[in-house]
Amino acid sequence: MKPGAPDVYEEMVADRRYAGHGVRELRIVRTGSVQDRPRDEVEIAMAVGVLAGGSPVLSSRWDKNPLTLGHYELPRLVRLVEIGCADASHRILFEGTSEDAYALYGDPVEAALDRIIGGDAYRPGTDCGRCDAVAGCPAVPSVPGLLGIGRSDAHRRSWSVTTGRSYRRCPARAHLEDLLLPRDTAAEDSEAVVRGKAVHAWIESLHRRIPQRPCTPDDVPGPPEEWQYKKWSVTGLQARLGIQMIADHALVCPLRDRPEDAEVHPEETAAAYDPDANVVVLAKTDLLYRKNDRWFVRETKTARVPDEGNLLDQHPQLALAVLLAHTKVLPGNGHCRVELERLTGSGPVVTELDVTAADVVSEAQRVLAEYVTPWHADTRYPAKAGQACADCPFTRWCPDAADGNGG
Repeated sequence: MKPGAPDVYEEMVADRRYAGHGVRELRIVRTGSVQDRPRDEVEIAMAVGVLAGGSPVLSSRWDKNPLTLGHYELPRLVRLVEIGCADASHRILFEGTSEDAYALYGDPVEAALDRIIGGDAYRPGTDCGRCDAVAGCPAVPSVPGLLGIGRSDAHRRSWSVTTGRSYRRCPARAHLEDLLLPRDTAAEDSEAVVRGKAVHAWIESLHRRIPQRPCTPDDVPGPPEEWQYKKWSVTGLQARLGIQMIADHALVCPLRDRPEDAEVHPEETAAAYDPDANVVVLAKTDLLYRKNDRWFVRETKTARVPDEGNLLDQHPQLALAVLLAHTKVLPGNGHCRVELERLTGSGPVVTELDVTAADVVSEAQRVLAEYVTPWHADTRYPAKAGQACADCPFTRWCPDAADGNGG
């Protein structure tokens, strides 16, 4: 586009397109099921508005020039259909005349487009590994050598501690997760795991309150013998233990005695790009917060009995946090403090890791290398059929999955 030329905005919808006998139909393909999938009324209105009055795109949609359009007669009927590939489910999202489609396309769509066009926020996440612009993205710092791996000719990928754990259990599982295949319901979590997730989610909700305020011993769920938060339900001993852990958290809550200008970011995603490994590294922190001019990242874990072994070995996300803080990916210019909060049956324990200490950084590098190096070098992702299949949500897609008996 020539300097000084006005901005040109083009609206396009893409998927399986069919036209004939005065009917235009667009089929939106979903990798999972369409059953119980919430409707996005703005998405539907935008799609049918473009479908009713638009023309077929003949050029590549990735071309930086304005789109080259063909010609279609205006349809008498417009239909938008959603198809679920996992179970052959389908549903009609819209069917009506062009006038009906135009009537649907109104103020809500225009407001949504204004937000998209005027938006300037960056949202690092799993899509960064597929983004061609990540090397120059201001929200994803470039940190050569972050993972300690030499230059790679493999395609760009994203890695997180979750990826590393999945790969350790079964390389095929990590690969299928990366393909974003639909998941089946995994085996039920143990009571302790459910309690841990419920406690974690409850504390996160407290940290998201507006106005922000510190947690207190009264900020607990109930009744003590049985309580539920979101999809996690705990009963009996686990319910009582969970309430104790939430109350104990109030004793060490990072929002205690906080100044008025404190910043709090629950479940914040941090990202960095290692060009040597050609990998986008992602870390979802439990809590990123600032007091005065100091930044902190805190990970919270629950366990009935605390384990006093090597904390970085036990919690590799701590090792990743140390490296991200040390390389200035996290706020604080290399001095972001990394904390581990352990909520146990015998009370809360908070441990701080010194990200400026050479031995701590070296240990963090060792721990992460055990997770990253084999994953990065693998090009085949073989399945470890057997016990790992018991709770794997991808067995239907894996030809090597063991049968229901684990054999």
